Amino acid sequence: MPHAKGHPLAGRRVVPDAMTGASLYIIDWIDRRPGGLALLHLDHPEARAFRHRVAVLDLHASGAVLARSTAGLTLVHHAELPSYDPMPVGVIS
Repeated sequence: MPHAKGHPLAGRRVVPDAMTGASLYIIDWIDRRPGGLALLHLDHPEARAFRHRVAVLDLHASGAVLARSTAGLTLVHHAELPSYDPMPVGVIS
């Protein structure tokens, strides 16, 4: 079942790894994109790399997020992304 709401970072640029400084443009949860689940097919190179990372980190593939890097489309797990607080501490609405 697809995520009911878009990823909170969708449409934003993030830097998941401060050591490399590489940024990603977050598109959305993969299951909310038309045909997006095809990117999780076992033969897809991005899917193999993603599945390896989630296995090493002991995460579930349902947290897959589609992102764009300088190399093209990529898959990241939402736990690999910076946390997003829609109401940062000290902000009064």
